[in-house]
Amino acid sequence: MLSRVASVPKARLVAVIPVRAASDAAVPALTPEEKPGIFHKISMRFNGKPLHGETHAPKSMFDDIGKQFVPPEPLPKVPKDYKEFPERDLVNFPYPERPTFEPKTRFLMIPDSWCTPFHKITGASGPYLFYGGLFAFMLNKELWVFEEQGHMLCGWILLYIIAKNAFGYRIDSSLYKGYQERMDYFKGLIQEDLKEATEFRKTSAAETEALKAVKDSFPTIFKENMALQLEAAYRRNIQTVSTELKRRLDYLQETEATKQRFERDLLLKLIAEGVQKSIDTNEGNIKNAYLDNCIAQLKTLSNK
Repeated sequence: MLSRVASVPKARLVAVIPVRAASDAAVPALTPEEKPGIFHKISMRFNGKPLHGETHAPKSMFDDIGKQFVPPEPLPKVPKDYKEFPERDLVNFPYPERPTFEPKTRFLMIPDSWCTPFHKITGASGPYLFYGGLFAFMLNKELWVFEEQGHMLCGWILLYIIAKNAFGYRIDSSLYKGYQERMDYFKGLIQEDLKEATEFRKTSAAETEALKAVKDSFPTIFKENMALQLEAAYRRNIQTVSTELKRRLDYLQETEATKQRFERDLLLKLIAEGVQKSIDTNEGNIKNAYLDNCIAQLKTLSNK
């Protein structure tokens, strides 16, 4: 809202003219669902309705009231052919099984199995009359004496009913989740313990298949191995003979060369000694003949 004040001298009236803008249109009134009161909010919360501006209703502690938890998988049972000891009688003494649901009761505390046997004799109302009369008899004869605060039992029973219906579903689901996690943990331990056994079984199976294949093809393998051994022995013998022949040939060659060298040295020694002896004795005037021959060769060489 805009205000325009006219500046006038003192002792004159001032006129204030309200002006409404075009954007200040009339705003429609909100409905009770759009702007609920405190009690309306509480009612909507109990009815599970979302408030104004909420996409979905929030999770309430009263959503699970009266629900019965049903496990997604039944509890495992002991195999029928399993025996902890061979002498155990599984017909008369079977293994106990953990029930999925609690036994059926009446009045939240009386087992249904206590009331069923009365139906064949007294009908459907028989167990109620029997237990009611027994309760009245025990009170009358003061076999069951109530204390001063015995009336509080009704309050405890009411509290148990409220807690069971309000939180029983959540407690059962959380316990089942913990049970599954514990079972998964133990299964993991078993798998780790059996891992080596599984690997050993795979290795043993592979070795068995290999031995079977060897057994099927053993004659061929034996024949090939014998051929390889004969070939290796033949090559080894050839190498031995070759080495021995070379050694003997070298020995003979060295012996022959030594013999020839000895004969040559002996002949040269004999010739040198014979010539030296002939020169020393001047047999047949050999000195003059050698000197004349040497002079003639020198002259020939000097003429060339």
